[in-house]
Amino acid sequence: MIPNVAEYVDIEDRTDILMELHDKVANSIKLNNTFGKTPFRSYSLEDNRTGDPTGYEQVYDPILSEHRKVHPHYQFRSTGFNTADSTEKDVFPHTDIDLDTEHPNHYNLVIPVFGASRIDYFETKEHEVYLPEKNAHGYAYYHEFLAQKEMGQGTPEFEKFLSDRKIGHIIVDKPLLLNTLLMHRVVVTEAPRCAFVTRWNNIPKEVTFQDFKKKVESIL
Repeated sequence: MIPNVAEYVDIEDRTDILMELHDKVANSIKLNNTFGKTPFRSYSLEDNRTGDPTGYEQVYDPILSEHRKVHPHYQFRSTGFNTADSTEKDVFPHTDIDLDTEHPNHYNLVIPVFGASRIDYFETKEHEVYLPEKNAHGYAYYHEFLAQKEMGQGTPEFEKFLSDRKIGHIIVDKPLLLNTLLMHRVVVTEAPRCAFVTRWNNIPKEVTFQDFKKKVESIL
């Protein structure tokens, strides 16, 4: 656990309903997304290629109706199931940002469904990161390490760079709340792996991580 960055939250166990919802979308012929440049497969509320709604907001309503009581705004692109069918399919180091909202804060709730993973966090220096691309709506949505571009993802040189900058990690074996402004990556340790993510955004600046965590736990 990393205080105010990645902390476990005490909420009701909804694994049964999440399994039902996952099977419903995974076994349908409806849209799934390759999750950006990563090998993850996602079943999110938005097609990350076009920006169009996928219709999953209605499917996930048994969960999202509760999450809207915590905060009414969530990012469509990053809300939904993220899955990986191999321990080789990690998510490279990145931040998550929202530049198209009125208020600046955003927090991710990650609920593990099956499999296992770890989230590593890294020291984040402004001159070592950049905005590599924009989403379907024309806004930059994440940072990436310049070293990944220069050294190559997965190379020994880049892994040494990450090792030098790692500041901690959290095991995703129970629900957790994340601040995603620091560089972090998801490492799949047992596959197949699935987690449900709600990315709340447009949260006022004065609402701290601990304020939001208390609200999540009191409602969920």
